[in-house]
Amino acid sequence: MVKRSNVSLLTEGAAYIQRAKKARAEQVDEIKFDDTARREYLTGFSKRKKQRTEDRRNRAKERDKEAHKEAVRKARKDLQERAEENERTVREALGLSAKKESGDEEEQVEPTTIEAEFSDEEQAATVTITEDFDPSAAVRTYVESADEGSGDEDEAKAKAKAKATVPILPASSRRAEQRAKREKELAVAKANKKEEKKSRSMETPAEKKRGREMDQRKRQKKIDKDRARGIEPGHRSKAAGGKGGKGAKGAKGAKGNKKGGRR
Repeated sequence: MVKRSNVSLLTEGAAYIQRAKKARAEQVDEIKFDDTARREYLTGFSKRKKQRTEDRRNRAKERDKEAHKEAVRKARKDLQERAEENERTVREALGLSAKKESGDEEEQVEPTTIEAEFSDEEQAATVTITEDFDPSAAVRTYVESADEGSGDEDEAKAKAKAKATVPILPASSRRAEQRAKREKELAVAKANKKEEKKSRSMETPAEKKRGREMDQRKRQKKIDKDRARGIEPGHRSKAAGGKGGKGAKGAKGAKGNKKGGRR
């Protein structure tokens, strides 16, 4: 009997392990067909198309919402700038100093400090009073505000007098002005409605084409029905009213045609 070494005994299973690993690596994966997923794919074309249409509509609504928010932000910014410009104009007209920007440091008023000493036979005390109030500044502010108030009253009286001297428009001119204003408002409302309708139209080109085809079929069907009844397209009013036209004249024309037929 051949004597085996310890190394050969301990590594006897290594060859089997290597062969098993190689066999597993070369093994072909099993191919499985999912009938449920296949059926879902083959029967879900319409559902997926509707989902894509809904996604496009949602994206369009989101774009409109963002555009509206941007317009509101821009309008607010313009309004704030206009208000600041008006404030600067008014302060310049009143002769006041320009308003300081937020970055500038405000002037700090140094507080007034008053010290007084009190003493008697038993004890002594020192009292310190710090005041931030300036009476002269308050008096000056009151005087300036009174002057500004009188100036505003004079300006208001002058404006009222100038307004009273404007001649009153005649009734016809007022009516014409109101009519022009109403027409302008209607035109603006119509333009806004048209723009809103145009922006909110979510129809796809295929849907628009299908709608046009349906309208064409309806018109053709109506024309065929009129021809079957003996009415040519575009002559419905003439056939109904006779040579005399509409109303009483049409009735007279029809009576004349009947008399002519009897003769």
